[in-house]
Amino acid sequence: MLLEMLLVIGITDGDTIKVLSEDKKPLTVRLASIDAPEKNQPYGQKSKQMLSDFIGGKKVTLDCPTKDRYKRLICTIYLPPKIDVNRAMVANGGAWVYRQYYKGTEYLKLEQEAKTYNLGLWKTSEYKAIEPWKWRRGER
Repeated sequence: MLLEMLLVIGITDGDTIKVLSEDKKPLTVRLASIDAPEKNQPYGQKSKQMLSDFIGGKKVTLDCPTKDRYKRLICTIYLPPKIDVNRAMVANGGAWVYRQYYKGTEYLKLEQEAKTYNLGLWKTSEYKAIEPWKWRRGER
């Protein structure tokens, strides 16, 4: 499902947003193929801010092939003209590639480059980069 030019009305965290639908109802959207630090996890607030800086208050296009168990749309988000925001979050060190769901190789290469160049959450040992899926299971 392709949804075009929807206004971003909220940033929940580094991988979840709210947009205003065409019929003026809020929709919760989870960014496909990435997993950002949880809000209470190191770098969580900075990841949220990074996503806000990219798309907060802007109109975006959503490519949403599915929904998750929480009924959130799972989407690749594009900022006009065709900037892949999910890709940008990984490339800038704002999120991990969510290996359980990502089947390609491009995002993995970008994640490795972000690590190599110490971008975002990879910048300092202060953040002790723990994958969010491990953090949620209590592996800290």
